[in-house]
Amino acid sequence: MAELPETPDWRVWASVSVGPGECVGAANCTYGEDCWAERAREAAAAADIVVVNASLYGAHLQIGGTLLPEHDLLVIDEAHEFEDSMVDTLTVVMTAARVDDLLKAYRRCITGDETTVRDLRDASRSFDEALDELEPGRLIDGLTEHLVEAIEAMSVGVDHALQNLRSASKAAKDSTREKHRIDSAIRVADILSTECAVLRSELTPGVVMWVQETRSDSRSLSFARINIASTLRHLAWDEGDMTVVCCSATLAEGTARRLGLDAEFTTVPSPFNFAENAVLYVPRIRRPNDPRWPEDVADEIEHLIRAANGRTLALFTSNRMLRMTVDTCRERLPEFTILAQGDAPNPVLHAQFLDEEHACLFATASFWTGVSSPGSTCSVVVVDKIPFPVPTDPIIEARSEMAGDAAFMQVSVPAAGMQLAQGIGRLIRTSSDRGVVAVLDPRLAEARYRTQMLNLLPPMKR
Repeated sequence: MAELPETPDWRVWASVSVGPGECVGAANCTYGEDCWAERAREAAAAADIVVVNASLYGAHLQIGGTLLPEHDLLVIDEAHEFEDSMVDTLTVVMTAARVDDLLKAYRRCITGDETTVRDLRDASRSFDEALDELEPGRLIDGLTEHLVEAIEAMSVGVDHALQNLRSASKAAKDSTREKHRIDSAIRVADILSTECAVLRSELTPGVVMWVQETRSDSRSLSFARINIASTLRHLAWDEGDMTVVCCSATLAEGTARRLGLDAEFTTVPSPFNFAENAVLYVPRIRRPNDPRWPEDVADEIEHLIRAANGRTLALFTSNRMLRMTVDTCRERLPEFTILAQGDAPNPVLHAQFLDEEHACLFATASFWTGVSSPGSTCSVVVVDKIPFPVPTDPIIEARSEMAGDAAFMQVSVPAAGMQLAQGIGRLIRTSSDRGVVAVLDPRLAEARYRTQMLNLLPPMKR
């Protein structure tokens, strides 16, 4: 989808995509020979080196290690992000819509069983009603009585459907469309059954639940293990003789422990000389909690763009701040091309930024990491403010609760420092690059945590 000129509506994408439990496989699918995913899987099986993102690797682990070829060496780049990627990928997200999807698949396979159909429909409705009673976006200490009953009813209905589908599969003739349709429904039901069992388990330290709004104006229940060391050991590291190499410019202490690895450490000197080639600029302006701070940000960015003759990458912590600032700067600086994330697909914006030397690019989260703009194209990197994690994010909230009174210094500051270091790293991408990093947040020079945060950043002239 990232290569499309416009991102399709999520409803369109949902109508033409299937999850791993629904795919019948190339051998059983009319379009199997033309399937891009199947061709990619075949190419991966024949390759010596396979490159995937963390989410795909997490999906591979989640479905029992059947998505990617067998391997005994794993190299994790940007390893500072791997823990959060695995937590996100391995989180169980239950919605009434998933039960409804099973119900549709079940009715296509089994006729005349109105009891199971009614049970699934009632369980779906009850689950939705139980979620409506809870505040979205916040951790829940435990399941309400209504939610316990809804999950129990859902589990019973799913298990009955699974039992009937398995019986129907045994009775169906092999290699028929009916058989493939039933087996696909079995995979969906099997995943739901397992996840219902997970949701019914007790909340233990390191396991959290929360309710959130979905795009379809409904709600979902999420179940996450924020301590994933034992999970990764069980799913990956203890399977065979696995060697894992973690690489990152911003690996924090304790990363290996949190990933469940017994690791040896080595430091490779960076070829990028930040100390000589980069200057850190923190202006004396109002703090982000001041209503007039956005005016100061726009003023500073205008001056920096003029001084650098364009060639500026401005990174924002919110889309709202980006839109406010880009509108002001385009009005004040009509002589410069100012690109903004959201105006076109990210690859198109980045290519245009590289092609036009004096262009500027205003962007948010996805441009903070993994984007390289070497040479004079990028002479200034601006960060609007220290990227502290949102305290009400359920995972951050859970980690903060576990850290107690030290939460800010042990959770928020290290997370913000690593993210800030990643953003700053967009400036120097070759040994000859040089330029200015401007952090438009005076707290980096004034706050009590400034020393700890500065120590997480590359050394720069100040």
